[in-house]
Amino acid sequence: MRISIAIYFDLENVDKKLNLKKLLEAVTLDIEDDSTPVFAIKLACGNTTSIANFREQLKNLNFDIREAPQVSEGNSKNRADLILTVEAFESLYQKSPDIDLYIFITSDTDFTVIMDKLRKYGKNVWLVTRASDKEKQLFTSSSDKILVIDDYFTKQDNSVKEPTQIEKILTVLDFNKTEASKIKKIIESFDKDKWYDGGLFGTKLRNLIKDFSYKGKKVNSQNKLFEEFKKNGIIDTKKEGKVDSFKILK
Repeated sequence: MRISIAIYFDLENVDKKLNLKKLLEAVTLDIEDDSTPVFAIKLACGNTTSIANFREQLKNLNFDIREAPQVSEGNSKNRADLILTVEAFESLYQKSPDIDLYIFITSDTDFTVIMDKLRKYGKNVWLVTRASDKEKQLFTSSSDKILVIDDYFTKQDNSVKEPTQIEKILTVLDFNKTEASKIKKIIESFDKDKWYDGGLFGTKLRNLIKDFSYKGKKVNSQNKLFEEFKKNGIIDTKKEGKVDSFKILK
């Protein structure tokens, strides 16, 4: 099953340190059911300067870019928020594609009007905003989930980090560094001590690593991988009838 996502990026109200790829990966991992997320609409809007801050990232991730020039000379205000709001409402009306989840990247409370409206019509609405704004009542009352944008900033850290236990286990099993890093993120996306259907791990793995294969690894299936994780105290597993389940221990 697919879940269609629309993401609207208010370029002028977001720090240029935002790593968009990191954010989209986090959104993919936060989808709790056994669904494949599809970013059906990706629209970014802002003035010339704010577009320049993100142009390479937007281009690489296939965002549509809309420039919003200032309303009049001597007035720095433009219509970026209005453009994004109208586009979101139009997608609700047209239902082509039919969007399941709307995500707004902004710290502008003006967007709470359209966010409220979308929820009124049964849509799931997430907000990505600054840590300093996440507790604003206007935001908390008009969204289903809030992600803190600061968590997805590119950090300048040249130190060599010691691999985690999960990454060490995966390296021994002949997973490459990228695969080990992303599988660690998948493990960390699950709540501890909560049982999950084993299929959800496989879905997240396929969503995050499109070309993933167990070929060439020392384990040839998810069950074998889980055996290694269980042996090392990372997870516990159980089988009830035909359903395989797991929970994160640490």
